[in-house]
Amino acid sequence: MRGTVVAVLLGAALLLTGCAFAPGGDPRVEAIPVSAVACPDTAAEPSVQAGLVPDGFDAVAVLRCDPFSEQQEHDGIWSGALLERLEGDLEPVLTALATPSDARSLGPCPAIAYLVPDLWVERGDGDVVRVAAPSDGCGAPKEVGLSSALDALTVADKTFTRESLLESPEAVGTGCSTQAGVLVLAGQEDLDGADADSAAPGDQVIGNEHLVPYRMPEWPPPAEVTGARLCDYTSATASDTAPAPVGSTGLFTGARELAEPEARALVSDAQESSPAPSCTEVATQFVVVHVLLRGDDESAFTVETDGCRRLITPSLQAHVASADVLAVLTLPR
Repeated sequence: MRGTVVAVLLGAALLLTGCAFAPGGDPRVEAIPVSAVACPDTAAEPSVQAGLVPDGFDAVAVLRCDPFSEQQEHDGIWSGALLERLEGDLEPVLTALATPSDARSLGPCPAIAYLVPDLWVERGDGDVVRVAAPSDGCGAPKEVGLSSALDALTVADKTFTRESLLESPEAVGTGCSTQAGVLVLAGQEDLDGADADSAAPGDQVIGNEHLVPYRMPEWPPPAEVTGARLCDYTSATASDTAPAPVGSTGLFTGARELAEPEARALVSDAQESSPAPSCTEVATQFVVVHVLLRGDDESAFTVETDGCRRLITPSLQAHVASADVLAVLTLPR
């Protein structure tokens, strides 16, 4: 992560009046040496407190962790954590880090979240300390030349730790997403009772927000169907909260095509499905059906081929997948 990234919450720097901190000196304390860098820092490995580089700590390298990195590899694009080892003249970096932080402000302070580089300093015996950059009284990073000092160093080594596959060549080549999820809209019966088309911008207001009318997607007419692309997924993280909003993500395992007659029959059968009862069985296999329409348009619905065997309509309602639908979509085991 180069430099300091500032994320402004709610699109503005709102002023808070409750930032009451006791006055005093630099709130940082000396960091405690540990044997290894935690990158990324996870709940399984307790967080290491960041602080000042201890007196007498013979620094030989700076380690920079970017937990929000992406990397192109032979099997696709992955998200993960990138750990870089930086070497060279460390004195400007250590001088910047040693700049005192301001005493905590009594406020007001802007409501801004700051993402700063996750930095560690290594000494000759391999031990490391996690360091905290100097900040002002409201917690904002101080301009002390840290970014330019880091950029002047040489990247001697880097290690990328994979977290999740973002894009795979196989999925992209078939027109499918690499990852897909089952999303069921809760409270659909409430939406069915509202006439969304009659609402114009400004007619309905919640707080200071004007509601914009939106029509939920509907089933396409079978006569408009020209084919279907079936994208198969296996759940990587199962959810047992059906049929409330769920986020069971699956990884792409393959794709199939249906010709026009079979696709039209599938859409006709799917439209005849009835609302699904409550079910808590976990689905591990599902298919996203991309219905191809005249004019290069598309519609989509999802079917769980195990677990509750629900059919998620284009309007995100949970229905029961019929035996005919499952017979077309279920892969042989």
